[in-house]
Amino acid sequence: MKIGTGIYLEKVKENLDFYQENYNVLELQDFVMPDNLDKNYENLLREYKSLLKDYKGTITLHGPYIDLHPTSFDPLIREVSIKRYRQTLIAANELNAKYIVIHSDYDIGKVYDGYEDYLFEESILSWKELIKEFEYMKVTAVMENVHNINPNLIKRIINQINSPYLKACLDIGHANVYGKVDLIQWLEGYKEDLAYIHLHDNNGKKDQHLPIGRGNIDFKGFFNKIKQISQDLIIICEIFGDIDEQYENLVELTKLMDKY
Repeated sequence: MKIGTGIYLEKVKENLDFYQENYNVLELQDFVMPDNLDKNYENLLREYKSLLKDYKGTITLHGPYIDLHPTSFDPLIREVSIKRYRQTLIAANELNAKYIVIHSDYDIGKVYDGYEDYLFEESILSWKELIKEFEYMKVTAVMENVHNINPNLIKRIINQINSPYLKACLDIGHANVYGKVDLIQWLEGYKEDLAYIHLHDNNGKKDQHLPIGRGNIDFKGFFNKIKQISQDLIIICEIFGDIDEQYENLVELTKLMDKY
């Protein structure tokens, strides 16, 4: 397994050595912001290329999601959403990034009879052409659960697209807040299609992005199970804290991985 962290440019500038020395993977999250795909785009690429020129680990990107709706009934909204994904794919190519995290379009506020079937069909329409571009660039898209209640919809999409460049990203914190099944069932649902994990803790009621041990997630059971499924995973620590908290989380994560 490779251990990484989600990061923004200002954090990299704050302590570049800390991130390069402690993490095998850096997930650059600046591209979630619309301005960073437009007016700040070239400067952002230039700065990252300069800062990370000696980094020996893997670079990944978090794709955009703010106000995006790639399964929208409105074709113009779908078009903008796909355009944003394409912009991020070009950035990934520029930065030699190997993965892009894409949010599932599942909306817990819109659930109705047949909703998941509709979302599945519309997701396939979006991905059947877009995946060809990921394959050409040799960048893997990993679809992240946000409001999804179980792994079923994302698994169906991955199976239907049937490409080695579309896999699952399990966000443990989101699953703990919004999921209706436990983490073991998420792992068993994805199995070999799980390539990427967002790791953070919470109290089960709010998406807090806390260090390990500050919420109620059963990480012991999770890591005991995950090693039975795959060793070839990327684990990204999505801790919204300072460097001391990130280091504390990394120490706890290392202990868990060594023990289970």
